[in-house]
Amino acid sequence: MKSDLTRPSHRRSGRARHLLAASLAATLLPFTPASAAAAEASTDATAPVTTPAIADSCPWGYTASSTVFFGRNRADSGVPNRDLGDGCTILDAIWAAAPFADHGAFVSTVSGLANALRQDDVITSEESASIVRAAAGSEIGRSQPAPGTRALPDDRIGLVLYTVRATMPNAPQATLAALAACGYRNAEPSGSVNNFYGKRADALAPLVADAGLAVPSIGISLGDLQNNLAGVIANARTFGAKYVRISGSGSWGLEDYSEVAATLNAVGAELKQAGITVAYHNHGFEFTTQEGGVRGYDVLVRETDPNLVAMELDLYWASSVGADPVELIKQYPGRFSLFHVKDMAANGSFADVGEGTIDFARIFAYSEMAGVDYYLTENDSPRPDGVSSACDSYGSLRALRY
Repeated sequence: MKSDLTRPSHRRSGRARHLLAASLAATLLPFTPASAAAAEASTDATAPVTTPAIADSCPWGYTASSTVFFGRNRADSGVPNRDLGDGCTILDAIWAAAPFADHGAFVSTVSGLANALRQDDVITSEESASIVRAAAGSEIGRSQPAPGTRALPDDRIGLVLYTVRATMPNAPQATLAALAACGYRNAEPSGSVNNFYGKRADALAPLVADAGLAVPSIGISLGDLQNNLAGVIANARTFGAKYVRISGSGSWGLEDYSEVAATLNAVGAELKQAGITVAYHNHGFEFTTQEGGVRGYDVLVRETDPNLVAMELDLYWASSVGADPVELIKQYPGRFSLFHVKDMAANGSFADVGEGTIDFARIFAYSEMAGVDYYLTENDSPRPDGVSSACDSYGSLRALRY
């Protein structure tokens, strides 16, 4: 983080209360100061930011465990996302004012709030300036047209090897060679620690490398993260992966999502020390509305630290339940390091990229706002076979202009 984590003493005025109440009007939340104990900050600049021991009654649900974050790089302020009372944080107050008419309206909203918090000694002058600079450097509210002249970088296109799972166990070399021959330069194997299509990581990794493929990401299980983090790190290093990703369960309630978010933050901090980022891959069930109109996906994104936890957005699964990927990107800028690029047929089944109904050009126009590193094609039910399906998807993706 870029700033000192020491929290200034809280002094509330009518002006700040009025502005914060206006920011939170959409959620009808009263603004109350944090407890005196919560306002006392450690003088140790390395101490973690802690959330006050009060109920989080703020519907947006952003926690104080991250920074005020509007996207990657210049859009990350580095300022702790401080609790403002009743569990409402700076980001809660900002996003309660969404949607924003344009980028100027967004920056104006952030500037007004930051100025009020500065005047009331909730943040310092330097932190106020950092928050406003981050807002100005973000893509929020900016038009993202798709002129049809841009192509995806070939070195950022890959394949989720689940597509070729039928042939990977018995013919891995031939499968990987065929994928490389049709143009792929990256692959994402999935499984669990030391079990990728029946092979240990140290057995499969040389075969992938010999085919000329890089491995930016590997899929593992939540149990691996919880019980064998050393094995996760070792396997990721064996493949040379920068990301390790997990998937969730359709049986989870909101408390489960919150617990998983806490786990991802904890292991994410350890993985970061090893140069690895943990990511969460969605299906469709995360977008089911639960208690209070909250989706599990929202809990995962809002309660995880964007500097430690990334999201791997599966475009098919999100679209299949009516969750528009573009709206997700607008809502959570900078969080989507990985895309699973898979298409949906008119009847809702899986299709090769370019043969279905998903408007990838519209989505890719938001790549900068999303923060995408890699675009990984996939087909859960490939026809006539995994390699043919994968190569068809690669050809379509390479030809796509957005």
